[in-house]
Amino acid sequence: MLVIGSGAGGASVAATLVEAGRDVLMLDEGAHLDAAHAPASVPESFRRMWRGSGILAALGTPPVAYAEGRCVGGGTEINSAIFQRAPDTLLDDWAKRYRIAEFGAAALGPYYDRAAKVVNATPPPPDAGLPTDILRRGGAALGWKVVELDRGTRRCVGTNYCSLGCPTGGKQSMTATQIPDALSGGLRLIADCRAARLRLRGGRVVEVTAQARGADGRRHRVVLRPREVFVCAGAIHSPALLRRSGLTRCVGDTLRLHPTLKATALFDEVLDAHDARLPLTAISEFMPDRRIGGSVTQPGLLAMSLAEDWAERSWLMPEWRRCGQYYTMIRAAGTGTVRPLPLSAEPLVRYALTESDWTQLARGATELARVMFAAGARHVYPSIAGHPGWASPEEVLAQADAPLPRTRTSLMTIHLFSSLPPGERSDGVATDSFGRVSGVENLRIADASQIPEAPGVNPQATVMAMAYRNAEAFLAASGTKTRRTAFRERSAA
Repeated sequence: MLVIGSGAGGASVAATLVEAGRDVLMLDEGAHLDAAHAPASVPESFRRMWRGSGILAALGTPPVAYAEGRCVGGGTEINSAIFQRAPDTLLDDWAKRYRIAEFGAAALGPYYDRAAKVVNATPPPPDAGLPTDILRRGGAALGWKVVELDRGTRRCVGTNYCSLGCPTGGKQSMTATQIPDALSGGLRLIADCRAARLRLRGGRVVEVTAQARGADGRRHRVVLRPREVFVCAGAIHSPALLRRSGLTRCVGDTLRLHPTLKATALFDEVLDAHDARLPLTAISEFMPDRRIGGSVTQPGLLAMSLAEDWAERSWLMPEWRRCGQYYTMIRAAGTGTVRPLPLSAEPLVRYALTESDWTQLARGATELARVMFAAGARHVYPSIAGHPGWASPEEVLAQADAPLPRTRTSLMTIHLFSSLPPGERSDGVATDSFGRVSGVENLRIADASQIPEAPGVNPQATVMAMAYRNAEAFLAASGTKTRRTAFRERSAA
């Protein structure tokens, strides 16, 4: 069996298949880096672990910068390890609207539980640091609901640099959990190997061509002939691979994401956010439509944000120890497309926000600024070129109804999904309820592209839960029971 991709989806599939005794080969186009070889600096992290060195964008007005991991472990190596289940109401709604069999909150519950155990998802400690406390006290001052974010860590002693590659091994990414366990169980892994195309015949994948980097540093053509294939390359590269292979029905037509607007807040007190944990609290008052949280604050990343309007904001750089970066994230209705490009490893990605998305972002910007001032901020500068920033909560409220300038607003996201939605509808879905690609007997998907719509929360937990489900459904259909499934059946009897 072949698994393409080693992120939250691919690692969960591989772990399930290996546990069932299957012979599994995994490919990943990035390098295999463990904690001992984690990057020592932000620039090195971007170069070695992030796709496109962290410089990618979905084209539109404005373009939305997005980030993906390009290493073994995928996005779990560069994300914040925040573990949140999608709201039950959304899961149940998706099950009905997309006609997804054996889906919904109750059906996914056991798989979420398994994922939480694998990554050791636990609430943040009460002494998570001043950047976290800012959100707690800002929410409390406004009377808004605050949620403590579970995080997949064990013995985490690192700083918020762990979001760029964890040198302590404390973050429970896939290279710290499922991949080494699967390797010890017989999984074979080829890193630095990019799947280029699937060849189909008679409704089956009969061959996979790839490019692997050899010991000589050169790329070599590799041809594989697997009996079964799971594509787990993420919401961008899974549909791109399928389209390069001639599979286009509802493939890459419905990309969704969480448009995110960041802001830099200056406080009287020293935050030293670079030396604290990533903020592990979020304002949940407006979820699932909008959420306010904390971002990574490193001097270099802060400088990049200030460079959006350096002439007016450069004065903040000497004050970097008293600055924190926070964000408002929306569950958008807009959609985008993914299309491969000739002679390019990166596909063309487009995304368009709706009018309601712009309304939500404007509200989110106001709410974010209010939280910062309620927590004691002196100035708040949103990621909008030419924006003078706010110096008081009164200024925020006076501008609360003002629309955002669309060509000067800088948006980003690290959450992408929905480009290969599942279900039994006659339109708008790319796979059946369990990830099998329409018209191809031995090809299945298990990654963020399967999440039907934007979940409004960090997606890793949902990716893992759905990947376990798809893998177990495959095993059940082929007459193979995992030890986990057999145990559940004995317990029920």
